[in-house]
Amino acid sequence: MKKVILAFIMFFVMTSASFADSNVYITQSGASLDLDITLDGNGNAVGASNDRTLLTGANLDVDIDLIGATNTITGDFIGAGESGSDDLKISQTGSTNTTAINVGASAATDDVKILETRVGSSGATTYTIGNAATVQDVSVTVDVVGDDIDITLVENSSSTGSDKTTDIDIATDSDDVDIAVTHTGAGAHKTKLLCTGSCAGSDFTMSQTGANSTDVDLTVTNATSSDVDITITD
Repeated sequence: MKKVILAFIMFFVMTSASFADSNVYITQSGASLDLDITLDGNGNAVGASNDRTLLTGANLDVDIDLIGATNTITGDFIGAGESGSDDLKISQTGSTNTTAINVGASAATDDVKILETRVGSSGATTYTIGNAATVQDVSVTVDVVGDDIDITLVENSSSTGSDKTTDIDIATDSDDVDIAVTHTGAGAHKTKLLCTGSCAGSDFTMSQTGANSTDVDLTVTNATSSDVDITITD
């Protein structure tokens, strides 16, 4: 059964579906949204072709839970976050799941915290932060348990704002972890990566460019035949 949910929202919404091949499309504008989405099954999607998920506004509280295999989350997150809280929470449980989020691609974004928790193998996570708009004080934390993990984060804002932070925590039972983090702009960049378990044969690439302070904290265990590249330029 295929189920499609199309939502134009400016208030509290809770959406739950337990069918395979379900789709949720969201176009939202307004402050203080409380949005909870739970999809249970395989082949489900939040967002679709043409990137039909747009969350815009201040103090958003968005919680997306996908349970099953080959599920995807795709979309754009724009706005000012609420101090001391997670603005976007993503939970994926199952194999071959995908997350692809643009943060502040077309409008100013400030003080946003994103937390992703993923359990399952052969998944891919991509975050693109900033483009032509001013983006500052954005924190992305990814906690992953599984094998064959791919995580890519590109922070390309030219803002001079501080605290552009990436925190990745991985527990893996096999090889082939591929992590690429790129920070550009004049802000203070911070990247922290912890990979425990068996991380042999993995690739870790950290590139940070900017006139202000930059910090890379990398801890990897059992990294036989791994390739680690860290590049920092002013």
